[in-house]
Amino acid sequence: MILPEQFVSCDWGTSNFRIRLIDSHKLKILEEFKTDFGVHTLYQKYKNQNEISQEQFFIDYLLKYVKLFKGIRGEETLIVGSGMITSAIGMIELPYAEVPVSFSCEDLTSQWKIIDKQHEILLISGVKTDNDVMRGEEIQAVGLIEYLPKSSEGVLILPGTHSKHLAFNPERINNFTTYMTGEFFEIFSMHSILSNSIKRVEWDSKFSESFLDGVNNGINNNYSSSFFSIRANHLLYNTSSERNYYYLSGLLIGIELSYLKDKQEKIFLATSGVLRELYLLALTSFIPTNRVFCFEEEVIDKALITGHKKMIERVILEK
Repeated sequence: MILPEQFVSCDWGTSNFRIRLIDSHKLKILEEFKTDFGVHTLYQKYKNQNEISQEQFFIDYLLKYVKLFKGIRGEETLIVGSGMITSAIGMIELPYAEVPVSFSCEDLTSQWKIIDKQHEILLISGVKTDNDVMRGEEIQAVGLIEYLPKSSEGVLILPGTHSKHLAFNPERINNFTTYMTGEFFEIFSMHSILSNSIKRVEWDSKFSESFLDGVNNGINNNYSSSFFSIRANHLLYNTSSERNYYYLSGLLIGIELSYLKDKQEKIFLATSGVLRELYLLALTSFIPTNRVFCFEEEVIDKALITGHKKMIERVILEK
């Protein structure tokens, strides 16, 4: 078997679903669909019926969008799926690979499955340590490493609802840790007593001082009392709810990054938009700028499909 001219890249997370038709050789995104039917939502819909199996329920949803691609050539279509699609609440549960895992993909768990006469799917599982798990980020890391010098090593940071910090060397991912920064921010800002003192607003550099105050308190472990100070300062000193929003953001990001203050590794940041600006501002407040590397947005967007292509090539090689 040889690398097909095209493949469909499926990134199926807990909250979102995204598929893209890819030109295999140019790694060009030809068509794309996104929905908010992540694995969690679709699993709940599956549980509310008893007509078809869990596997078929997910396959049907996937194929509904694959068949919308107008530019598919050839009689057979290869789909590559990663993320929560291989979890217990996804299409098929696959066991985690264990760290360390090689960037050559040879250590990753996968399953090749014929869906019907026209479609087959390569499912990729996640990775685990003794006390942590991830599904999907490892494939993004496999793709990102292709855009770094071959001697690169350090900590790769993938911010998000559940931020991942991956310790890596040129050959492999050696370890990783998950930080619930994004989820904690949602809980504190929307569901705690602090919610009345916080108002979401678009980022502006005028909030930098408040944000960095939060970062500093988080990095220096001064956060036990810092959370409620948001409420107190709002009541006693009329601190604006907009500034409190970015103070809280800085505090939580500072807590996440605090362990890096005593380390000398290079930091590789893979995110875009406002998160890129905030994490970069936080990191360079206590780490020399020559130790902080930011991936370009185009590279980040291609990382997953680059990882998917590498996995296809690895499986083909082993066949």
